[in-house]
Amino acid sequence: MGEFGTLIKFGQLDHLLQLQNEGLIYMNCLPYFWEIEDGELRGDPFDCNARIDHGPKISIVLEDGREVFMEGVWTYGMHPPEPEKINLFCMYALRPLTEGTFPIDEGNFRFGEYALVLINRDEFMLRVGSVLTSQRIKAHADLVGYVDDCYRGELGPFRKLSKFKYQSEWRLVCRDGAGRPREIRIGSIRDISVIIRSDQVNKEIRVNFEQGASPDAAGGRGAGQADSAGKSREKNKGVKAPNIKL
Repeated sequence: MGEFGTLIKFGQLDHLLQLQNEGLIYMNCLPYFWEIEDGELRGDPFDCNARIDHGPKISIVLEDGREVFMEGVWTYGMHPPEPEKINLFCMYALRPLTEGTFPIDEGNFRFGEYALVLINRDEFMLRVGSVLTSQRIKAHADLVGYVDDCYRGELGPFRKLSKFKYQSEWRLVCRDGAGRPREIRIGSIRDISVIIRSDQVNKEIRVNFEQGASPDAAGGRGAGQADSAGKSREKNKGVKAPNIKL
């Protein structure tokens, strides 16, 4: 990620225990996310689309001179080649210096009643990278950027519409799959993770800015709260690394 923070996986307890005990990273195929209907949680018909476009507004001029616009504007997405061979794994990126990622939007709790929180994000990434390299899996991981819902242009796997911004997503994208869900095992991560209830994450996680941080960054707030004034890395340029504790 290249910045302060950690990663969180929301889900059902049995799935998270598999991730913690076995290091099981379960990756669905891209078309799964196009087809699922769950109130714009996982489902996104434009996920990983090569580009997105919107049709023009259509109007009709009536006899009295009034212009009436037709209801509805079509949106078109261009799928990438061989989407069934693309597999995705996603986690929530808690980024204390980025506005809107902490406290965590409760909409994320819809993913499941429990949350696996990494207490050593970098070690997790090293283990994932090691397995991907040893198995010669073509993959890329990065934070997702968000664009306006009326955006027209290229998307790709690391750009999504702003209605999903509350998910603050970090994702791993693997290519050249077998056309079915992919399972990658990196070994137990019990030493670098904990599991807590989703509805407790904003109470149990504390972001403590080190001494010397500006009042604007720390905000003088109590445990479980991060200053919403940490609006950008530029504004917090002089802020020392925050400690993220459980």
